[in-house]
Amino acid sequence: MINYVRNELSLNTPIIIISSAGNEENLLSAFELGANDFISKPFSPTELLVRLARELNKT
Repeated sequence: MINYVRNELSLNTPIIIISSAGNEENLLSAFELGANDFISKPFSPTELLVRLARELNKT
């Protein structure tokens, strides 16, 4: 899906991956595909809001 958003739609929409599979392989794969950030579950809503705000302030 990241590849589709980045390459097919050519969107620069911030993409934050939220996953319970936060191992190094998945993390690196997400960033290689073009994700902006990665949050491992469980996470706090405050953490998500801070990361969203950071990404939105970059644009």
